[in-house]
Amino acid sequence: MRQPSFAPALLAASCLAALLCATALPAQEGIVVMPPPLAVTPSPGSQPEPPPHLRGTTPSFEDQVMELVNVERLANGQLAPLKRVDLLDNSAELHSSNMATRNFHMHCDPDTNTLPGDRMTTAGYSWNGAAENIAAGFTTPAAVMAGWMASSGHRANILSTGMRELGIGYVLQSGDQANVRQSATGLCPSTTSNNGPYQHYWTQNFGIRNVVYPVVINREAFQASGPLVDLYLYGAGWAQEMRLQNESGTFTAWQPFATNVAWQLSAGDGTKTVNVELRNGATVRTTSDTIVLVDTANFIFADGFESGNTSAWSQTVP
Repeated sequence: MRQPSFAPALLAASCLAALLCATALPAQEGIVVMPPPLAVTPSPGSQPEPPPHLRGTTPSFEDQVMELVNVERLANGQLAPLKRVDLLDNSAELHSSNMATRNFHMHCDPDTNTLPGDRMTTAGYSWNGAAENIAAGFTTPAAVMAGWMASSGHRANILSTGMRELGIGYVLQSGDQANVRQSATGLCPSTTSNNGPYQHYWTQNFGIRNVVYPVVINREAFQASGPLVDLYLYGAGWAQEMRLQNESGTFTAWQPFATNVAWQLSAGDGTKTVNVELRNGATVRTTSDTIVLVDTANFIFADGFESGNTSAWSQTVP
């Protein structure tokens, strides 16, 4: 995979400038890390159509990004996998759609002045910590992930040990024009309005909810090729015991909590659900994850790298 065309020194300076800018925000805004966008228009003829989002048949671009995130986390220190969450998918997809249809590429929506944390809250996600990566102009999941991983601010969000959950949004705007609004930091107001066309708009929304302890099957792989899977359970330091269940079957007996669990899914192909209960004294918290079980998983993901336009954001609250 070839290296991006932008200069690492420029990225480092951008991240520092964004961090210094963030320290001037009110205390309740938390910490914001937001490298400014890097704008490159996709080359003609490089507009692959994304596969439809048909769970269990073909991995969508969002599915592929999810897998690649956890591949990077495993390759960089064997970090815990992130869990994909519908609420964050919704906020990320909405932002990608808004950027594409209302002609902007910023973390702050220039028409409403809303920030990533506002959008996640509106989607129903009660976050204790949040972050966002955005990108434009990258035509494949492999390309956008390579771009994010080559930028220190985006890489930090992807490899953060302070996040547990992730949502992804991708929108293709084939009729995009050179009228995209941007600002140097991604904050409002926009300062230029003649950028693009980018056509491809990507958003990652990261989050953590302090009282939610996800379970992740096979590091959020798109599907499983056999019934034996690996589970990763959050909850270390709180959970004392756990018990597990396939769909509406019988729970196992309570057993000491463990972070990594080898598990067998229920028989037969199709969508499988693993339910987990975690217990600390009289308090029990529930969590679950799903995966599609098939005889074989033989998908080829688009590969390659190209430059595009990216930006990152993060925020924490007590």
